Amino acid sequence: MIDLGLARIGRLIKHTPQTWKAIHVAGTNGKGSICAYISAMLNAKGISCARFTSPHLVDRWDCIAINGKPVSETLFLEVEKQVKQRDETENIGASEFELLTATAFEIFNHQKVEYGVVEVGLGGRLDATNTLKEKTVTVISKIGLDHQSFLGNTIEEIALQKAGIIRQGVPCVVDGSNQKSVLEVIQQHAQETGSPVHFPDTKAVAEELANSGETYEPHQIQNLATAHLAFRLACPEHDEPLTSLLPAIKQLKWPGRLQKISLENITGRQQEVLLDGAHNTQSAEALAGYVQKHLRSSKQPITWVLAATEGKDMNGILGLLLQPGDQVVAVRFEPVDGMPWVKAADPNELLNLASQHGVDKSAVYSAGENVKDALLKASEMAGERPVVIAGSLYLVSSPTISPVNISHLTPTTMTHPNHLIIVCGHGIYLGGPKNGQDEENEWLIEPYKKGETPTFIEHIKAGCDIFNSDPESVLVFSGGPTRPETPLTEARSYFNLAIDNNFLIPPSLLDSRVLVEDRALDSYFNILFSLVLYWRHHPQHHWPKQMTIVSHGFKRDRIVNGHCAAIGFPLERVDYLGIDPPGLKREDEGSNQLTLGLWEQDPHGAGEELMKKRSGRNCWGFNQQLFLDKDEEVEAGMEGQVRVLEDWSETLVDCETGTRPWAR
Repeated sequence: MIDLGLARIGRLIKHTPQTWKAIHVAGTNGKGSICAYISAMLNAKGISCARFTSPHLVDRWDCIAINGKPVSETLFLEVEKQVKQRDETENIGASEFELLTATAFEIFNHQKVEYGVVEVGLGGRLDATNTLKEKTVTVISKIGLDHQSFLGNTIEEIALQKAGIIRQGVPCVVDGSNQKSVLEVIQQHAQETGSPVHFPDTKAVAEELANSGETYEPHQIQNLATAHLAFRLACPEHDEPLTSLLPAIKQLKWPGRLQKISLENITGRQQEVLLDGAHNTQSAEALAGYVQKHLRSSKQPITWVLAATEGKDMNGILGLLLQPGDQVVAVRFEPVDGMPWVKAADPNELLNLASQHGVDKSAVYSAGENVKDALLKASEMAGERPVVIAGSLYLVSSPTISPVNISHLTPTTMTHPNHLIIVCGHGIYLGGPKNGQDEENEWLIEPYKKGETPTFIEHIKAGCDIFNSDPESVLVFSGGPTRPETPLTEARSYFNLAIDNNFLIPPSLLDSRVLVEDRALDSYFNILFSLVLYWRHHPQHHWPKQMTIVSHGFKRDRIVNGHCAAIGFPLERVDYLGIDPPGLKREDEGSNQLTLGLWEQDPHGAGEELMKKRSGRNCWGFNQQLFLDKDEEVEAGMEGQVRVLEDWSETLVDCETGTRPWAR
């Protein structure tokens, strides 16, 4: 139900104090990205902040983040229950979005953040988020025709609704690339309200980014410039060049926006596909420009997987995206949790429009409501040519696509864990009909590991069994992208195999207690990177009380007495499950003893020989830093304990027993 108005939400949050300063962002396109950029800038300066954006991509609680991490399911459901009880007790009759907004504001207050970055849900003036009282900056991004039945039939009428977030005396940052009539409406309303209007210097920001060597698309530059100006106005004490904040920006992953993903585990396709939630003409224009520049440059046709929400201007969208020679697979996305008013468009209507825009009728396919069938058919039709998934954020967040391709890009949260389980990767499972039992066709492994994949499957199942039996455990699959044939990591492939074989139960736990550590290039970093990942996603930033490691039995001495001892993790809190392949070859044991000797001489892998081994495996250039930045290193209690190597990778320095934070 969409029922705009502030009366119900006002009653719902009348007893919720706003103890934080709000940055309120409205617009048609780019507002979610701007919120993400501003939040990353605040986090980079050590300023606590929360973010509320919509719609969610996978679960309803995804749309609320505290210091860059989605709020835990437990906290969300607890607060949501209180809000719903209040709604029922006081007979308010709040809409779904009003209940969600009230839940977000309650959580912001509960977490005692300094800033709250809030994205408008629909419009601005009558949107539930416009009950914010302590606004420090308002932001209006690019405006286009959208939701005309609620906001007005002209772009000027829509602009006036968006401008309704402006407050007297509060600076308003406006995307200057909006058309002239839109800017005039906003400036007029700001003048009447008594708010100063600021426009970002996009040209200067573009030059600054170019000088830094970073590459961004034009719309990304516009959003970054808008976000940076809003950040400077909200935090004048941190008025500094954008380049100083770029390390935090580069760490940011914004699923569903020009995102490259793998469908190997679903379709067997080796090439990545492009995923973008373009769902109106402006976002389609940005996507079309990117596709033209990066995918059509070799004159290749595009195979599109498309879905849409009823009422969207798909004629205008397809007119921008499609060209003669393209192929189209249309599908109806699944019902959206918590948003029953969202209805998917008929795939056949999309295909009829595609034909009107020059796509041959022999090059279209309707997958009905079967998203997996749509992906399989698109991969078959495309061959090695580009595939793009677009038309709706609700397709992007489809359960078929999101668990493997999106959830690992969004930080996960946990409840009350204290036990870290690490499964070390040794090969790359590519997916296939036999779920890993066909070594020749479903795995990438070194020749000397031939015959060992059943043992790798045993490792995965053993780790899952321990996890399934311990509700306070967190399972980490660890291993980087070690093969030039694919960027798929060992860890991600192990996760995929666990899913394909139903090793993990119940499925609802996958987004909260199973993590993928996809950077480690040797056994030392299997342990160290997994340990840091556990801490990063722990709601209280605790280190594990217990650690269980699953790998080969003949590596026990190297990993436990070598690596765990070197990093200072108490050995009495380490369990090791070793599973060797049947008929273990002597040369494998001998090779392990040779490697063990190297680690005895160089326990942190900082020397030239072990560093070169890692470098040789890092064919995809994955980052090898332990922490996101210096602030996180300090927060983890690791200041002065990290060593930067010649290749800019990081390891630990030697220290006295008991001085590591996980040992205390």
